[in-house]
Amino acid sequence: MAEDDQAETRRHGRLWRRVMVGFGVTVALLIILHRPILLAIGRQIALRYAANENLKIEFVLEGNPFTRLTARNFHAFPTGPSAIESIDIDQLHVDYNLFGFARHGISRLFDNVEARSARIVLNPSKAPLRTRPPKPHLKLPKFFPERIRLNDATLIVRNQPDDFVAEGIDLELDPRHPGELRIATLQLPFGDNWSGVSGHTSYTNKNLIVRDVLLSDQDQIHLLNVDASRIDADALAINLNCTVSGGQLSASASFTETQSSLQL
Repeated sequence: MAEDDQAETRRHGRLWRRVMVGFGVTVALLIILHRPILLAIGRQIALRYAANENLKIEFVLEGNPFTRLTARNFHAFPTGPSAIESIDIDQLHVDYNLFGFARHGISRLFDNVEARSARIVLNPSKAPLRTRPPKPHLKLPKFFPERIRLNDATLIVRNQPDDFVAEGIDLELDPRHPGELRIATLQLPFGDNWSGVSGHTSYTNKNLIVRDVLLSDQDQIHLLNVDASRIDADALAINLNCTVSGGQLSASASFTETQSSLQL
């Protein structure tokens, strides 16, 4: 009887393995044969979402819709009131985790984000007017990928009397090793500007630390810490220690979706 039971167990094991192999082959074939359809659907979803935000976008989409996508020659421009003046990206690559998104939301969606030759221009004064709720609810940013790499990126925010400009940004945030931040040109809205800005970075458990950013002899950022390690619990902390015009300045702030605090 024991030998019959063992034989039955082995037979069920072989049958189960064959079922799993067949299922895996079926899924693989679906991905291969239906990938163009899924990419087309994804493109239409992106176009529809952009149109709802008064934007027209153009791009070429490649990749595996279930795990990774690459957008090439991405261009966006407004068709109506929008805080986005323009977005131009030669290549944007994302690796994502749909299971993490299903379980934890947007904070666990992106595993890796890489952008090459990106230029983003924002104009907050052009944003559409929206009705503010009687009791505004603080919404913390949840976009903290596991790894980020920017190469030759530029961010411009229209302002008065001068724009905020961060041009020629090179940045790699990888939890496995420390990195560097380099900015070719940095300009603040009140006219201060610097060139050749650089600093050291670390990014462990979504805890971003930027150290030793030398702007000038009188202006230095000794420490900038954006701690998003508890963002799944709707908590974010920021610490800043810097020298401005020769004087020391330290500030810290903590935020949740229900309250915030600031210390100088």
